[in-house]
Amino acid sequence: MGKRYTEDVDTFRIIDVNEHNVDETGFFCAMSKPKSDGFHDKLEWAKKRFREGLRIKMIAHGSRGFIEYMPGEFAWRAIQAPRYMVIHCMWVVGRTKGRGAGKALLDECIRDAREQKMAGVAAVTAPDRLGLVDTGFFLKQGFKVVDTAPPGLDLVVLKFKRAPDPKFDGGWNSKLQDLGPDLTVVYSAQCPYAHGGADQIVALANEMGLPARSLEMETVEQVHDVSPSAFAAFNIVRGGEVAVNLYHRMSGRRLARMCRGTGVVDIRAV
Repeated sequence: MGKRYTEDVDTFRIIDVNEHNVDETGFFCAMSKPKSDGFHDKLEWAKKRFREGLRIKMIAHGSRGFIEYMPGEFAWRAIQAPRYMVIHCMWVVGRTKGRGAGKALLDECIRDAREQKMAGVAAVTAPDRLGLVDTGFFLKQGFKVVDTAPPGLDLVVLKFKRAPDPKFDGGWNSKLQDLGPDLTVVYSAQCPYAHGGADQIVALANEMGLPARSLEMETVEQVHDVSPSAFAAFNIVRGGEVAVNLYHRMSGRRLARMCRGTGVVDIRAV
């Protein structure tokens, strides 16, 4: 049984998703598309990662929220965070928002990190950006920003004991140059939406006459060596810059706007 927490109007239960029940529970994202390539890829990815310490905690009944995290030595983010627990993703949706569910999920991660005698908890965040955990939420929970990276990413940390701060991998310009000038979607199976998003964007680019390709990072070593941004799960790169560093619904018009000019695109405006 999972732990119970009281909300303003009802009760929710947090369950552990693990190698024994993941086929039954899923992992929150892409739950409506269990036959998609992305769902299958994520399922296989998760089953391999559980042995490395992957933890997924999900609010039972209604798929209203989850948190995913694992030890920094194995985390699929372009950061150096040994001895820290690293949060990959965290979502709370619908009527559960604003009722303490986010803090309850975060507390699960903090508790696990303390029990494993880690130095603290870290996460790649951004201020008010769709699809990424919000920097402000973590600051309210006592985290501090210890590093920043383009495009507009923060590395937040809650320390339990004296230890070196985690840091971003860096070398972004060199990695971008290695990817070349054409549009490239760099992604990993850590996000179940990434596979379909990459296929969609490459197809749209080809329809527009733009040279495009996708590149899947299949190992954590590739994440560190190849990822053009610290977020790592999904990046659209063109002309030596990260145009978008997360998946969102993309139309031909949006892609055309993204490819005009230079600089990071605010996806709320496209």
